Amino acid sequence: MKILVADDLPENRVLLDKLLTRMQHRVVLAANGNEAVELFSATEPDLVLMDIMMPTMDGLQAIKSIRALGREKWTPIFAVSALSETEDIVAGLEAGADDYLPKPFSQSILRAKLNSVQRFLDLQQVIAADTAQLKIYRDRNETEQLFLQSIFARLIRQNDLKDDHLQFWLKPAHRFSGDLICARRVSQQQIYFMLADSTGHGLAAAIPTVIVNQAFQAMTRKGLAIPIIVREINRLLFTQMPPDRFVALAIGMIDGTRNSIEIWNGGLPAAMALNASGEVVHAFQSRHTFAGILPDAEFDDRCELWQWESACELFIYSDGLTDAQSPDHARFDQNRLLEALASSGAGLRIDAVRTALDRHLATGDAHDDISCMAIRCL
Repeated sequence: MKILVADDLPENRVLLDKLLTRMQHRVVLAANGNEAVELFSATEPDLVLMDIMMPTMDGLQAIKSIRALGREKWTPIFAVSALSETEDIVAGLEAGADDYLPKPFSQSILRAKLNSVQRFLDLQQVIAADTAQLKIYRDRNETEQLFLQSIFARLIRQNDLKDDHLQFWLKPAHRFSGDLICARRVSQQQIYFMLADSTGHGLAAAIPTVIVNQAFQAMTRKGLAIPIIVREINRLLFTQMPPDRFVALAIGMIDGTRNSIEIWNGGLPAAMALNASGEVVHAFQSRHTFAGILPDAEFDDRCELWQWESACELFIYSDGLTDAQSPDHARFDQNRLLEALASSGAGLRIDAVRTALDRHLATGDAHDDISCMAIRCL
């Protein structure tokens, strides 16, 4: 070790120099507190033996000055003094010393304390190496995450979501979202829609949404029927994903020529048709299990068809919205959701829900992905 020795008496410096050199340590000598602080910055020792009673600057002030330098690497400091009163020992420790070494020096005690310091320094080196390795891993992981994020952004394009009759909100709990919102308008009167909620969180939950999105985009582009689309999504998930990966899904079409909403709901909360006052005039309950669980032969692709008598707004959401908890662990729940929906008119309800949820969460964060979509049916 490199040891800085600060003592105003030359004989003490010579004695410690010989003892420490004999123990295979490198020694740096200082005659007072000022020199000790200067040499500490210049030589970066592994240990400091600081005499308390010195002229110019005493050991206590020198210890405080060294600690004020704020080095990243922690350097042990031993307060050295012939004083044996408890208050002097306490004063040294309170100034920033780590241990106390009494005069006259005991070679066996000195050796034992230095061995203890050496074990500490060895451990510090191991921790520093591990920290550096973790930083390398973290930086590499961050780079890979950003790369994957850019890939997902290209794979999952939110087509047709900039629609005058449609509003949406998607708030991922993590960098990658397991929730997905899609829409495709095929005419002035007809629009496909889909909201999906994949099991889990983060990247593992986001991967199934790529399959769901690509199937939706390809099949709606061809104008295929909802039962055909949802059956193909289920088949792809069942055959390409592990058994514990499935997706809650609401998919359908709004047709203004027939004043109808056709919807398949598997595992999502009930989608709601709201009148001008925000009251629920019809609820599309989940009548199916999640997509990706059943083989094609057992899958039920039957949809619910409902016709509106006057203009309404379809509201679809994932359970992350109503399950969101306030700092005192109260759920946002459906009652708060219905109050928010009734507080504003069509076309403004997504903003009303966001405001209400932000107020509910206060300074807390949601622990699940949150998504919702509203489409006006005219």
